[in-house]
Amino acid sequence: MDLILWRHAEAEDRIPDSARELTEKGLKQAQKVARWLEPRLPENTRIIVSPAVRTQQTASALTTRFETSDQIGTSTTPLKILNTVAWPAAEGTVLVVGHQPTLGKIASLLLKGDESGFTVRKGSIWWFSCKQKDEQGGTILRAVITPEIL
Repeated sequence: MDLILWRHAEAEDRIPDSARELTEKGLKQAQKVARWLEPRLPENTRIIVSPAVRTQQTASALTTRFETSDQIGTSTTPLKILNTVAWPAAEGTVLVVGHQPTLGKIASLLLKGDESGFTVRKGSIWWFSCKQKDEQGGTILRAVITPEIL
C-alpha cells in the first residue's frame, strides 16, 4: 500500500476555519504539486479529502474525482485517518488531503511509532509505502515534496 499525505496549500486567515480559501500563493502551490503528482499517481488512486474549503481547493488542482470525508477533517485524529484508509492493509494507493498537525502526527506514527509529530509544510506531500515481507511490515518514506522545490 502507498499512502500520500498532502497538506492543503496556503490559506487565508478567516472565521469560520472551515470556510478559509486558498490565497493566490496557495493556488499556485497546489497547482505545482498537482503537476508533480499527476504523472506519478496510479490510475486507480483513491483520493480522500477533508470537507474544509482549502483542502477541497487543493485537491481540485489535481482532479475533481475525490471523496470528501469528515474522517479527514480539522478535528480528526491520526488513528481515524489511518483506519479510514485501512493502513497498511489496503491495496493500491491512497491520497489524503488534510491538515496539520494531524498529518505530521501520522508521519511520526509511521516512521517513529509515536505521535510526537513532524512539521508538514503548506502544500507539501509525504509519500509512504508499506511493503509486507515475510510477515514483517516495513514503512518506507518514498518522497517529501514541497512546492518550493518544484
